[in-house]
Amino acid sequence: MINPTFSISKDDVEFFKEHGFLKLRNIFSEEFTEHMRSISTSQVAPPGDNYGSGFSKLKYDVGNDDPKILALMSDPAFSKAMTRLTETSLFFTQGLGFELEKNKSTGFPWHVGTQSFGFQRRQDQGFTIWTPLCSIDPEGQRGGMKYLSKQVLSGEFVYQHINLLPDFMKDEIAAGKELGFDDFSRLKNSLLNSPEMAKLLDHFAVEDSFEPGDALIFDKYVLHRSVPLAEGPIPSRLAYALRFSSVDARYDKRRVDALAFPRVTFNYDVGSHFNDNVGTHDGDTVYSSPHFDGTREARTLDADDAPQHV
Repeated sequence: MINPTFSISKDDVEFFKEHGFLKLRNIFSEEFTEHMRSISTSQVAPPGDNYGSGFSKLKYDVGNDDPKILALMSDPAFSKAMTRLTETSLFFTQGLGFELEKNKSTGFPWHVGTQSFGFQRRQDQGFTIWTPLCSIDPEGQRGGMKYLSKQVLSGEFVYQHINLLPDFMKDEIAAGKELGFDDFSRLKNSLLNSPEMAKLLDHFAVEDSFEPGDALIFDKYVLHRSVPLAEGPIPSRLAYALRFSSVDARYDKRRVDALAFPRVTFNYDVGSHFNDNVGTHDGDTVYSSPHFDGTREARTLDADDAPQHV
């Protein structure tokens, strides 16, 4: 699953703790990288609504129950490396595929995973392993990502900002104001993506190179954005992302209900019912949800010195 030479050092752990992200050089084998490419290629599709319109294709819930993806979690070397890095026991929640088209797709602007981690409490830990499935050259065709160290600016406040929007927009609509998707989009994105703020973030951001087999891990508070694929030999850039939560994450019913409002009101459906399915009662442990019955152990990455499952 992962290359036998891959390992996590003490310096890697300290870097990740400080900055919130780490490039994982040559972590995945050629065979596993090809499998990620295969399942992503077969399942991504053009966005059907306003969500993800910056991508040529995207799909949530790619490989959620795929045997080879689940087998990665039980790879002792992978489990040990990721739990050492994050210093907690984890479980795999969801896979996603994204495609950028050359000279056309913009991807996502500056953001954090308010939708992908919308089922859990704001303070609960969440992580993404993002794997581009082609070469990424920031000095050439680009098409990767930019991301910001948490020491420069943590994105935790964005979760608080997003939590404000549904009730505000409900009250505005109840007061007789006509609001559409463009109004919602401005309220959602302008905090980070005004010309002034985006310029600041871009100035301090990191944009790494990647080769097939490389990946990037980052926690849920790391601000990041897509970098468009420019002119060059690659017609499109495909990437696959794995989402993880800590085993003690709790279901946040209020946040799930709040995120449902723009889906219904502004045709902003992410094409995934994951957040709705993994819990019922506020405060439930997500890890113990019936949604994971039958695959729970296969999804689990145990840290030897982490708290036991709740």
